[in-house]
Amino acid sequence: MRTLRPLLSTLCLLLLAACSVHVVRDPEGSARRAAEQDVAAITELGRQFSAAYMRGDVDAMVALYTTDAVIFPGNSEMIRGHDDIRRYWAGPPGRRVTLHRATPTEIRVEGDHAYDYGVFEIAGEQAGTAWGPSRGKYVIVWRREPAGWRMHLDIWNTRPQS
Repeated sequence: MRTLRPLLSTLCLLLLAACSVHVVRDPEGSARRAAEQDVAAITELGRQFSAAYMRGDVDAMVALYTTDAVIFPGNSEMIRGHDDIRRYWAGPPGRRVTLHRATPTEIRVEGDHAYDYGVFEIAGEQAGTAWGPSRGKYVIVWRREPAGWRMHLDIWNTRPQS
């Protein structure tokens, strides 16, 4: 029995050691993957905005904003809320956007907010006469809502044309 006790003690220790193995999670890795997914979602929403703008689909454009969004067009006052933003994007009669491309320089996600800044290019027609392309820069503050990411603050202006 005396020779059996050390053997049993050793077996018990081995069993305890085997049972105490635990899974180490990678919180930074999962957070990084979530941020990458958020950046991809925001990038896709930016592409959807440009496509809607070129189609003239103002309702689709406005749907990408929070209900309390504010836009800051160059040489203009701030414009707040869906109704006023819809009127702004409807534009004057006979105006059509034929090119709108936003190229992010950086998209950074911080919890339920993100910021996105970069450059854009736009061209179109007014009463059958082509205009542009014009180039500029933008900053968008995004907010995560139950329906997903939405633009909350949107500012842009043109830069010197080359």
